[in-house]
Amino acid sequence: MSNIKHYIDGIRNGGAYFTIDKKMLVESIAFAVINAVYTILFYLVSNWLMMIYSAVSVGIFAGFTTALIKKKKYSATAYVTAIVVTIETILATITSGFSTGFAFYSFVLITSSFYFTYVLKKDKRNDFVPLFLSLLFILIFFANYIIDKVMTAPIYAIENKGFSITFFALNLVICFGATIVFNFLFLWEISLKETTLESQNETLTDMAHKDPLTKLLNRRNMNDFLDKSAEDMKLTGKRFSLILGDIDDFKHVNDTYGHDAGDAVLVNIAEIIRSSVRANDAVCRWGGEEFLILINASGETASNTAERIRKSIENTTIAYKDQEIKVTMTFGLAEAIPGYKVDALIHQADDKLYIGKNSGKNTVII
Repeated sequence: MSNIKHYIDGIRNGGAYFTIDKKMLVESIAFAVINAVYTILFYLVSNWLMMIYSAVSVGIFAGFTTALIKKKKYSATAYVTAIVVTIETILATITSGFSTGFAFYSFVLITSSFYFTYVLKKDKRNDFVPLFLSLLFILIFFANYIIDKVMTAPIYAIENKGFSITFFALNLVICFGATIVFNFLFLWEISLKETTLESQNETLTDMAHKDPLTKLLNRRNMNDFLDKSAEDMKLTGKRFSLILGDIDDFKHVNDTYGHDAGDAVLVNIAEIIRSSVRANDAVCRWGGEEFLILINASGETASNTAERIRKSIENTTIAYKDQEIKVTMTFGLAEAIPGYKVDALIHQADDKLYIGKNSGKNTVII
């Protein structure tokens, strides 16, 4: 049961189950099986020409097109399939009559031509291919109809009415089923590409707005949050505060444990800070081992937040491979007042941080 669920999830997520190789391979196998059935039926109604052609078609779909798929020659596979099926519809009409329903495969070829052109297209010049092929397959359908009307009788007329109905019903079911499958796959491909595009857009947005290591806001995006808070204060008088933090002796961590360990420390510190602020606050990796925290509240609230973060970091042991790493962090805090520019506020927080570094580190300077 879990394997079935895994398979369905793979299809929904666009996984390996629905690669172009597998889709075309399933199509070739399906045509091989269908033609094997036709080989038997044509033998039963003594249509020797179609029996031989159906048997040869089995070999083409089971061998030749399968080899093309393995060589990644998907367009060639599609064209070979269309040619083989088209010839089969014409020969079946000539030998057994239009009423057997083989001509309906022209409509399946129309649907599949749009689907495979969409899946396989490499440039816009291919956009006219399915339109051209559709017109061609429509002409082939009417050609089958005209051939049936101008013939006195089929070469191997099916005298048994039961077999005649069997051919018609089987072809009708296969054609309807194939059309539904190709339409479903078409919608699935479109949906998958939309999902992929959305995912790529989200990735690009993250790359533009977030630090790739810590997943915090990057400096450029943080400036947008700072400008917004400054504008809100100008309009409403609502205060905000900035906390600038720096990991103490971070160079010693890199020199002692290596830069990968240093990255692990940055990621852990970022998570501690992120989990310690509110949803309307913002956290940024300001540069190197520096973090800038925007608190949309008074200096007192920001001070309590900074102290809580400082203690949490001090009490945290970061495990990296077989090493246990402990670090501390120093913070400088500045509260905005009306008319104060953001750059000046950051400079003020930096001055406080410098004081903290020179007074023993692992502290919050207000």
